[in-house]
Amino acid sequence: MDNLPSIPDFFRNKNIFITGGSGFIGKVLVEKLLRSCPDLKNIYLLMRHKKGKTPEESIKAITDLPVRRQI
Repeated sequence: MDNLPSIPDFFRNKNIFITGGSGFIGKVLVEKLLRSCPDLKNIYLLMRHKKGKTPEESIKAITDLPVRRQI
C-alpha cells in the first residue's frame, strides 16, 4: 500500500461526475473534494428537479451557504 497515491494526487487533473450532488452526502462529498483536491479539473453534478426547486436553484442554495471553517 505504500505505492498508492494520496487522494489529492489521485484526483489531480481529473474530471469527476457525481449523481445526487445536492443531497446530504453529495454536498459533503463536493465540499470535501473542493477543500482537499485543489487540482481537480471539473466536477459535474447530475441533478433533478426536487421539492419544487430547479437544479439551478439547488446549486444557488448550496453556493450561497457560508463557508465552514475547519478546526
